[in-house]
Amino acid sequence: MMSSVRVNAEFDPEVLSQSTVRILIKGKQGITGAATGFLWQTNTQIVTSLHVLSNDPNSKIIVEFGRLKRKAIVKAVLPSADLVLLEVKKPIAGWQPLLTFKEVKPKYKAEVSALGFNRGSIGMSTRELRKGFVTPEMLQVLLPPDAVKNIIRTSQLNIKLPIYYLDGSLLPGYSGSPIVNIQGELIGIGNGGLENGASSVSWVIPAANLNTLVKSKTSQLPKYQNELNEIFSVDKLSPEKGNTASLQSTPFDSNLSFLGSLFTNLFNHAFAKQNTEMPNKGDYLSPLTEVNYHQFNFIKVKSRTYEQLLTSSGTPTNMKHVFTLFNHVFHGYKVNYNKYVFDIYEDGRFGLNVVVPQGVELVVDQDEFLVAQGNMFCRICDYGIQYHARQLTHDAQQLIRKSPESFLNTVANQQWLDLNEEGDYGEYSDFRTIESFGGQRYVLRAAYSDFSEPFKNQFELNYLTAATNRDAWFQAQGILNRFDNNFFSSLNKYRGTDCTANNLPLTQATVCSDIETMFTVIISVHLTSFSNMFFPLR
Repeated sequence: MMSSVRVNAEFDPEVLSQSTVRILIKGKQGITGAATGFLWQTNTQIVTSLHVLSNDPNSKIIVEFGRLKRKAIVKAVLPSADLVLLEVKKPIAGWQPLLTFKEVKPKYKAEVSALGFNRGSIGMSTRELRKGFVTPEMLQVLLPPDAVKNIIRTSQLNIKLPIYYLDGSLLPGYSGSPIVNIQGELIGIGNGGLENGASSVSWVIPAANLNTLVKSKTSQLPKYQNELNEIFSVDKLSPEKGNTASLQSTPFDSNLSFLGSLFTNLFNHAFAKQNTEMPNKGDYLSPLTEVNYHQFNFIKVKSRTYEQLLTSSGTPTNMKHVFTLFNHVFHGYKVNYNKYVFDIYEDGRFGLNVVVPQGVELVVDQDEFLVAQGNMFCRICDYGIQYHARQLTHDAQQLIRKSPESFLNTVANQQWLDLNEEGDYGEYSDFRTIESFGGQRYVLRAAYSDFSEPFKNQFELNYLTAATNRDAWFQAQGILNRFDNNFFSSLNKYRGTDCTANNLPLTQATVCSDIETMFTVIISVHLTSFSNMFFPLR
């Protein structure tokens, strides 16, 4: 058994920051990939994830530390574990290589930390995670079926690879990051970048693979390297020629209140005593977008069209189940749903994902509610998305361990009772579903409306999701108040309309616009989910 060089009583991110670097893959058109890496055994060797590299002969590997950078070459590869050992000729002053690792698997619920660069941004940050449980604990359990087929086709990454499963998830760009225990001992290498609809897939490669990597005599990238690079889509970047700021497909807001002091400390510590080198002036990103709400820290990780989300989903039937409800209300209209774009936010600690239509912000309002806010979206508007975080009581925890379905059905029934305090609501009972994500994680989906209530002119369609794990539950509601007698009259009058047609009359175009907006609300709520879903072995 080996023990880490980090023998501190507890993990110190500033110490680890001296071993951690940013990896950028640069082609003719700009930056095409971003990851994290760490110095291993010497100050000229760097470990990162193999899938980020490109077979393009014009591709360059850039290693950055603070504002300084070095070109790197491939010294050794271990395709079966998705690892690569890079080498630089001239190390940067201040680099401190990690020397050893802890070989013992972390216990269930053990706290671990990752240090990395989100989407290649200049500021490194920690992700505090928890060891989960899955059996067998190997990569294939986390892979959507199509990903398994595509990876097998490349003849590279071993889908039977033993891994460490995390309850939470890593950010895009954390592939190759050092994963340490609470003592600061290296226990593995972060990996991921696969997509499963709105969810992401990430895992830890046990550090014992470093011994095999260092001994590898192969330095040539595999034949199907670029195909594997495409599969790990979250770590890919879409460059725009001459624009290094295009590392991120959507602009970030400048909100770093939660991690501000940590970013500042790591940033300054990495730059200390290095003013004799020429700084790198490009390839930097704006700060990430994050929203703190109760115990959750949501970070915007990607933007995708509905079509892209559906294509990458390992459970497309569950994703399309929303049309059971949508077609019940809006049947007879032809709408191009695939084009709509959504922003996905992820909480790393719990691996919980929330989704909002692109252009709508996820914010905590002045009343401390988490809401979607933007044009036509607010708590008193025709369209609204609201979220609530709730701690599980002792009785609820006992019930969910005994029967999660009973617990979530109780949640759905209580929602119906709460709504009927305000009016006469009915539930679309054939629509209620409970989806399992593995590891005692479940998502309930249910829908209600007061369309049948007499003697009123304003109606509501209420769409609910409730996500729960062992410790907490999180509720999302899509609230559609656009329904009044005039809207119902127009809705019925223009059934059969092709909303994709050009030059529709204003009245029909208005109905189509309302339908499309309601679709984005319902889909956003429907896509509340957990990352790292379990898939049955085939």
